[in-house]
Amino acid sequence: MKTSRLKSVLSNLSLPILLAVLVLVFSLLNDRFFTQLNLTNILVQNFHIAVMSAAVLILMIIGGIDLSIGYQISVVAVIVGKAIKEEILPIWVALILGILVCVVLSLFNGYMSKVLRSHTMIVSLGTMAVFQGISYLISNSKTFNALPVDFMYIGQGRIGGWLPLNGIITLVVLLIIGYILHKTYIGRQMYAVGDNPEAARLAGLNVWPIKYAAYILAGILVGITAILLTARSGSADSTMGPDLTFTGITACVLGGVALKGGEGTLWKVIVAVFILGVLSNGMQLVGLGTYPQYIAKGLIMLVSIYLSNRDA
Repeated sequence: MKTSRLKSVLSNLSLPILLAVLVLVFSLLNDRFFTQLNLTNILVQNFHIAVMSAAVLILMIIGGIDLSIGYQISVVAVIVGKAIKEEILPIWVALILGILVCVVLSLFNGYMSKVLRSHTMIVSLGTMAVFQGISYLISNSKTFNALPVDFMYIGQGRIGGWLPLNGIITLVVLLIIGYILHKTYIGRQMYAVGDNPEAARLAGLNVWPIKYAAYILAGILVGITAILLTARSGSADSTMGPDLTFTGITACVLGGVALKGGEGTLWKVIVAVFILGVLSNGMQLVGLGTYPQYIAKGLIMLVSIYLSNRDA
């Protein structure tokens, strides 16, 4: 009993310990790493990734993997950027429209998965090309620069001169998602459907409505991600987003989310997001560029999958 409890405690602490070790190692390797400015940069640069990873988590809980999330972000970024830059819509209307569009795109993936009777990952291989084309059609390959200050305040503003507004938004969003997943009936239903869809159906659960609820929730989160990213960068173009999908999936796998569905904890995924953020930042400071970071993230993904399969 004590051994089992000790293993459980060590398992829960493994990610925070890894994060602490990485911070210590990079602090020793470069004296610019452990500074207030750099640590703040790591946080700010990963807030939107944390929100996106929560969306990936929700879809993985119900047994799906959406490879088109980055392209959904691209579509929303250019819609919001173009609408605001060209004064087609007021800022608040453009933000709502962007989130609603993302919900539609996410639901489309879920619907096509049901109609085609195929896994979401396979379906999203096709839809990500569709979404990429839509994004370029909307933007006409243009970059929308110098977005209004009021909009950029969402991603760059600070309350009281030091507290990042996008951090507050991220915290509120994650607290709500954590509550939904772990404290509500619909959250427990999502886990049940992901763990065993047939058993859930025999238990009286309406499997597809529950899955659609997950797609809606994920769409909202991806829409918020696009807004946070666009507001932080102060510009929008069709290249924004696609490279984030792999990071979100890696964070979820590193955070112990089961590939088969029905298992995953939000706080572990968020810690994993910042592990990847510290790794990228630290490698950059010690002189290792973008390409070695790709290798490191890929290896982390492979090791995490190995450990996940071994535990299973």
